[in-house]
Amino acid sequence: MMEIKLRTLTDEQVKNLDQIAKENKLSREKLLSQIISEYLDGKNFLAAHRTFFKEEVAKIIPALEKNNQVMEQALSILDKESSHGD
Repeated sequence: MMEIKLRTLTDEQVKNLDQIAKENKLSREKLLSQIISEYLDGKNFLAAHRTFFKEEVAKIIPALEKNNQVMEQALSILDKESSHGD
């Protein structure tokens, strides 16, 4: 395991951190470790889903384009038939 030092927190922030840790029956170090882990896990989760959706959208786009072509052809045929029926 690696060690990380935080030097930019104000006295008030450290007091708040200690209070939250105490309320959760954790040490300050354990609380910070959990916060950082949850943040990183969340970022990994979002990145994985972003990749998944990007790949799925890439698969769907050709089908949507084909459907649009078919719909345009069908509308064109319907327009021709309705103009001949007048």
